[in-house]
Amino acid sequence: MPWEIDHALLIVNKLKQSIYHIDPQDTIYIDTALNLSSGIIDWENSSIPKEYFINKYKVLDNILKEKFVHKPFIFEGKEVYGHLNLQKSTLSPEIDYYIGLCPDIDFHEYLLYYLIEAAKTIQNEYFILTPQIFKSWDSSWDVLVNNKFQDIPYEKCIDVDIHEINYMSSDLETPSLKPISTFKYAGWFDLYSKSYYEKLTPVLEEWNGYGPWDLYSITVNQLAKHNGVDVQQYVLENQVIWFSDTGCLKNDEEYGGDGKLKLLYKDFLTLKLGRQEQRSDIDNNLAFYINKWIEYAKQNNILK
Repeated sequence: MPWEIDHALLIVNKLKQSIYHIDPQDTIYIDTALNLSSGIIDWENSSIPKEYFINKYKVLDNILKEKFVHKPFIFEGKEVYGHLNLQKSTLSPEIDYYIGLCPDIDFHEYLLYYLIEAAKTIQNEYFILTPQIFKSWDSSWDVLVNNKFQDIPYEKCIDVDIHEINYMSSDLETPSLKPISTFKYAGWFDLYSKSYYEKLTPVLEEWNGYGPWDLYSITVNQLAKHNGVDVQQYVLENQVIWFSDTGCLKNDEEYGGDGKLKLLYKDFLTLKLGRQEQRSDIDNNLAFYINKWIEYAKQNNILK
């Protein structure tokens, strides 16, 4: 979304640092989208014009296109558009692995290298590979939390500044690969095998805008694994990611939610449609979509 543009500029600079650690034989393709949907934002009653965000997005493109194969896209239509649409449009035969990356995530410049090299060693047909994280909101996330941060109270997870988190992570041991017995991820900086992303849990054609693909795919994973499908999640230990809008950049009036960098813009934009409204169809009809996946899986010989 346009209010994430400053976060996006921060992460593309970090990605630019990361490329120097990547095997020269590996080509990194990056698809980005500037979402200016008038079905989500009422531009006529907003104080910041679209052109402001378009000009900043051009800077982002200039940073990326020098070292990556960057495919920029600006959506200005009336329809609802979001990450679900982008996920569908990124599918391509030359891609070996897919990575989802949220604009407000901070990560170490070596993470991309470690993700790619670790993925090359995994033999499962369908797999997800996630970095570790800082202490999160509740115990369901503990399986991803690095041991160094397990004792931090849940309610303090966004109080600590990201630079302090990075400093505390600077003496962690060498990254290693660990399979886990459950599924937990949110698309923050996750790597997916080609078969997993394209075949096991593709975004449904009728889905648009913003929605809980992570919740849907986790449910699919659990069902598939219970029925003998070779799907596995791995954690890349000792590479820690977390949100950049924590500590001094968190929103003091709300637990979680948008940080101060986003609110700088969001306070001057008039929204027609929020995130919860966009995701309500999948949330309210998850059982229907899971049953639809079962039929799809049987037709494509995923489930026997």
